[in-house]
Amino acid sequence: VAKAQTLGGNSWTMILRLVLPQVMPRLITCVRLALGPAWLFLIAAEAIASTEGLGYRIFLVRRYLSMDVILPYVAWITLLAVITDWLLVRLSQAMSPWAHPVEAR
Repeated sequence: VAKAQTLGGNSWTMILRLVLPQVMPRLITCVRLALGPAWLFLIAAEAIASTEGLGYRIFLVRRYLSMDVILPYVAWITLLAVITDWLLVRLSQAMSPWAHPVEAR
């Protein structure tokens, strides 16, 4: 940061070129770790206080023990979570390739 200031970098330049590239890998990792509990809280909130959404539908058909209806909802939630995680991994690799070493073959 001191070298960037010495070379005449302003605050926005330092944020965009120094701070943001260093913070993004950890920030994306934190988002990935927080998404698991976020999905659980979302489904629980929909089940408790909503009249629509996947959580509401799961708890609605749970009364009738309709596993043929519940399992596709659970599969859909799992698919959304896996795709979101995969997209965040790809975003992190594209934005900061130095933070992801190439695996030995």
